[in-house]
Amino acid sequence: MRIADGERAGVTPAVIGGKRVMIFQTTRSRLTARILLGVSLLAASTALHAQATTETSPPDVQNGSTSNGPTDDSEIVVTALKRATSIQQTPISISAVSAASLTAQGITDSAQLTRTAPNLVINENANGGSRVIIRNLYAAGEPLVGLYYDETPITGTSGVSNDAGGTQPSIRLFDVERAEVLRGPQGTLYGASSMGGTIRLIFAKPNLGKVEGALNGQLTDVSHGSGSVGTSVDGMVNLPVIENVLAVRAVGFWDHTAGFVDNSVLGVNDFNRNRSYGGRLLARFRPTERLTIDGMAVYQNRRGFNPTWNLAKSEVTGDRYDQDLRIRTPQKDAFELYSGTVNWDMDFATLTAIASHSKRSLDINFDYSPYFSRYYTGKTPASKVPGYANFAADCNRGLVSGLNSCSADEYQRFVTNWGVLTAYQPQSTKTDTQEIRIADAQHPLKWTIGFFHSKRQNYTQSLLNTVDPVTGFQVYPNGYSANPYGFNSTTQLDRRINDTLKQIAGFGELTWDVNEKLSLTTGIRYFEYKKITGAETLIPNYVAGNTRSPYSELKGKENGKLLKFNASYKFTRNLMVYGLAAQGYRPGGVNQTLGLPSYASTYESDKLWNYEGGVKSSWFNRKLVFNIDAFQMDWSNVQMSASYQSAFSFITNTPSKIRIRGIEADSTLYPMEGLTLRASGSYTSAKLQDDVSLPAGINLCTGSPPYVDCAVLTGIGRKGNTVPYSPKWTLQGSADYTQPIGNDLSIFYHGDISYRSASWTVFDHTAANVTPGGMRLPGFATVGLRVGLEKGENWGIYAFANNLFDVIGAVSKSTSATSSTLSPFVSGGVTYPSVYVTSSPPRVIGLSARTRF
Repeated sequence: MRIADGERAGVTPAVIGGKRVMIFQTTRSRLTARILLGVSLLAASTALHAQATTETSPPDVQNGSTSNGPTDDSEIVVTALKRATSIQQTPISISAVSAASLTAQGITDSAQLTRTAPNLVINENANGGSRVIIRNLYAAGEPLVGLYYDETPITGTSGVSNDAGGTQPSIRLFDVERAEVLRGPQGTLYGASSMGGTIRLIFAKPNLGKVEGALNGQLTDVSHGSGSVGTSVDGMVNLPVIENVLAVRAVGFWDHTAGFVDNSVLGVNDFNRNRSYGGRLLARFRPTERLTIDGMAVYQNRRGFNPTWNLAKSEVTGDRYDQDLRIRTPQKDAFELYSGTVNWDMDFATLTAIASHSKRSLDINFDYSPYFSRYYTGKTPASKVPGYANFAADCNRGLVSGLNSCSADEYQRFVTNWGVLTAYQPQSTKTDTQEIRIADAQHPLKWTIGFFHSKRQNYTQSLLNTVDPVTGFQVYPNGYSANPYGFNSTTQLDRRINDTLKQIAGFGELTWDVNEKLSLTTGIRYFEYKKITGAETLIPNYVAGNTRSPYSELKGKENGKLLKFNASYKFTRNLMVYGLAAQGYRPGGVNQTLGLPSYASTYESDKLWNYEGGVKSSWFNRKLVFNIDAFQMDWSNVQMSASYQSAFSFITNTPSKIRIRGIEADSTLYPMEGLTLRASGSYTSAKLQDDVSLPAGINLCTGSPPYVDCAVLTGIGRKGNTVPYSPKWTLQGSADYTQPIGNDLSIFYHGDISYRSASWTVFDHTAANVTPGGMRLPGFATVGLRVGLEKGENWGIYAFANNLFDVIGAVSKSTSATSSTLSPFVSGGVTYPSVYVTSSPPRVIGLSARTRF
């Protein structure tokens, strides 16, 4: 096995040497005809140069082939156990994808990894980032899947709803060594928020002895767009500063993706265009053979828009991809990461120390007008507009200006004057982490012990701002400093939240190789966390139930331990069975939703036990690799999200347990030279074991909005209900074929398909206001094709199509039938409930090119 340049097995991650390439995306609708012509010419060229092939063993991974053709990921070396092991000798459920495989499939960011691993679902969040789901563990709150940028854990921003798991950032996959997807809880080694599993993105490190570089570009055309142009470029350069001692590696990208969502109300086309840029700078210093020091700085910046659109309107009028709102929904997302890693070989063991600082700024806008518009003049009597008592108290104290009196009629006039409102939430998250561990993997008794500490600080400002009716953009800066709050104010809420999560943990894992066949592992992790949340309301919103409130804090803390037991038996080098029992958890927290009873202000951690057995095997001289596992996870004290008055989300626990059972399988077949076939899939059943109940004192809303002094939980769960966003089936398949045509040239073909079955957005499908159109997510499959001409690792040019059949892949829905913040739409004098959907992109056709030097 070739170890990556400048690395040593057992000290830093060992990887299969593979081609490291960069992919860029550009979109231009006028390119479609040329692209299709290019595909036809390549296919014709293939027919003219067809050559007979003969059977052989799969590609020799030890040679570290950098071609874009089929690669053998079945022998890739991973570091999921904090030490280097072959994936087929790693006794857990894990998928790993090499750089060459990512390139072959045109995967450019972490959100696209769903095409490579069973039981992995990544849903784009309309308000920035994504939610990662493994084995159907879905719930709001802290992440249920850990996301690691090399050795550094990355999390989303908690915002006003404490839902950090819903805004996990997408990471650009360029100049990558490999991506690892660990399924099932990884609590002892990876700690909190790895209940469902962990995704590790391992990036290429500086080469101490070689000058090298790479450049990629891409042009695409997106269906349903109106001709907007996009461009994308990635580049890498590696420079040894002192040969075999010091080197730097710089990576950069720029991407402009064309839009396809229109706004018919504001007359804007393709408004969901995205522009992103960034890169990373890495340095490796090896002063002695035993000591390696790595430093990394990362920056990513994205500007885009909320991509939701009205599916119900599309079904009635045919206007597909229309966001018929009266506001604009811009988003800004900037991410920074600085980290350092030290690896010291001390003969008897290896010491690893990691420290990191990350910062993320996320600004989002979304429509809140419907929540208030029902109280405008003529729709609701003045005496029925909520919040009058609090308004009158402030008004009589002289805290509300510009009004003629403090009467109910004047209050209604005040509310009516707000006009169209947008919720604007700028939020920032700063995280510091430190981990130190010492490990020995050289002897029959292998061990790892370590300590972990992290501190995450999140600041969120929640504003309701008046929108310019012509442009749809918010009136901001709001300029209320001279007139804090009154009839002409353009800000109708200003609430500020500080949230701090501190965690410490000590962990250890011991593996005993009883003999050459049997290995036994046990692990333990002690954890402790403290959550402090403070908030103040400078400008209240009386209708939503706010009052002026000075800054105050609430605290929550907890400690406990996690256990792991694992046994594996190797019948031969090509056949291993394993069984394990492991725990996982994620932290609880503090709600800042006003009006909740005191005992619902905090919520506890939830936990699970995972019981699993699996087989890893290779057959026919490794021409066939087949792995399968079965598992059962028992999830207790489940965190659940509800909405107070359908306006402010909060999290609580339910004593109802959830049991998740499933089977996962993946296989790779090498039937002849140059051809690689891959298939994987999962069947998972995730069901409630009891009726969902909430803490006493939280009243559930009934009927239709408006809602006052109650909590909304649409489709509250009953025994036997399936967990929301929980597809029973996921299937993935791909085929790669490389055909030599002489002069070191070859034609490369790739095809892939990814499928997930139907799911629902709520537990109870028979509850009031729950309809298939509004809450069922149909199953869908997307197909991708790629064909190209290449010359080894030197260069390649490719034509491709993603989502070839232009399928609408809905990943989330929200309907005006149950939401107070969505309006129905009217067509032909008939009023229909709106159903807003976030979906996968439509068909994209493109050309890409790469070169390496």
